[in-house]
Amino acid sequence: MNYIKIKPSFSWGWLFPFHVFLLSFFVFLSCVYLPIVKGLPQKTYIFISILIASILNCLIATLGILYTIFFFTMNYKLTPEQLILKCGWHKKTIYYNQIEKVTIENLKANFLADTQSVFKVPGYAIGKVYYFGKGYIYMCATRVNKNILVIYLKNGEKVGITPKNLEEFKNILIEKAGLK
Repeated sequence: MNYIKIKPSFSWGWLFPFHVFLLSFFVFLSCVYLPIVKGLPQKTYIFISILIASILNCLIATLGILYTIFFFTMNYKLTPEQLILKCGWHKKTIYYNQIEKVTIENLKANFLADTQSVFKVPGYAIGKVYYFGKGYIYMCATRVNKNILVIYLKNGEKVGITPKNLEEFKNILIEKAGLK
């Protein structure tokens, strides 16, 4: 199959799991420290510490694995007939003849709105995110707000991506969609 595979632009979002780890580590330390200060019996202290540490480590490991899968598998494939967006197990296909307009925009997400996204954290957005003045945009991006390549489809749907070489990717899409 003849295609061009393009990675998304760089993002500091990979630091997010590290911050989650640090936060949970401090919570764990406080869970260990407080029973010592309060003078709980040794057996109770050990049981509580192991239980809390186990629960936190399972949650952190699951979050880290999911985050890593989504973050490092994100890519955009340009085939002769379609654009394929892939991130983790999410996959979206956009046929060039369905593209109405392609623009680079700075958006403002409404984080309090009902969201249908899987992830919307510092560093990337995956799934449908609600934006002021735009409505829902299906995102497969390493940023949530700035320099988003928005693809407007003829069916009214909007898709946001953040490829490397944003301007060059935009021009390729415009050419393949026959919008020039």
